[in-house]
Parts: sequence; C-alpha cells; structure tokens
Amino acid sequence: MTTPEPHPGAVHGAPGHDPHGARSEEDRIDSGAIVVVGVASLLLFFLASLVAVSFFTHRMAERGPITIPPEIGQSKIGLVEQQQFGLVVRGERSRARDLERLGSFGWVDQRAGLAHIPIDEAMRLVVGGLRPAPVAPVPGETTKPEGGQP
Repeated sequence: MTTPEPHPGAVHGAPGHDPHGARSEEDRIDSGAIVVVGVASLLLFFLASLVAVSFFTHRMAERGPITIPPEIGQSKIGLVEQQQFGLVVRGERSRARDLERLGSFGWVDQRAGLAHIPIDEAMRLVVGGLRPAPVAPVPGETTKPEGGQP
C-alpha cells in the first residue's frame, strides 16, 4: 500500500495535516447567506423607520404644534444660567441699548424734574461753560466730602 503524497504546502506535524492522507476542507464563506441577511436587515430597518415616522406624524396631528416657552431667550431660566449660549449677542444688545440711551432725551426722575440729554449735547454744553445744577441729596443718604475721605 502506498501512502499518499502530502499536499505541497502542508508541513509535517502542522495542525490540519493528517498523516493518513485525509485533507481538511478549506474555509468557505457562504456569500449568498450574508447577502440575504444584509438585505433582510435593511428591509426590517426601512419598515421600522416607516412605522416610527407614521406613529410620530399621527401623534403630532393629535397634539398640534409645539408651543415655544416664553422663557426662551432669557439669560436665566429657573436656577440655570443660559449665558454661555448667547454671550456675544447679549453684549451687543447691551451696548446698543446703552448707546441708544446715551444718544436720547428722557426722564431720570420726572417728579424731581431731572432729565438726561444726549451725551454729545451734554459734552458740548460743558465745554461751553454750562454746568448742571447740583442735585439735592436724597433724605436718608449720607454724603461724602469732595476729597473722598469721610
């Protein structure tokens, strides 16, 4: 009896080597089964997406549109500071508000007859030698001497 010749790439004593001549089957991947599983997964995902979209569309039709809370846009909502999201815009709005006040006429205290005028006009009047009248101290306030020392 003759012994079969080993496979040309087989090494004697290596795993998968049978000294009696039986060869191991090569690994094969059933690509057809992988394609079927992939297509079935995509179809299941598509159908689940359709069900979810139709469910949420039905729920939105029942409830109506979502109302925007009035707190949106404020710098503080409850105990949560919202400033990190609008720092740039808040600064620009504050500057615009300050510039508008500096450039307009208006009352500071109407009962006392105290008004404010545009800053450019006030500077022109001060340069021209006109000084505002001293304001009477409010009762209950302490005044400091002009040197700043008590």
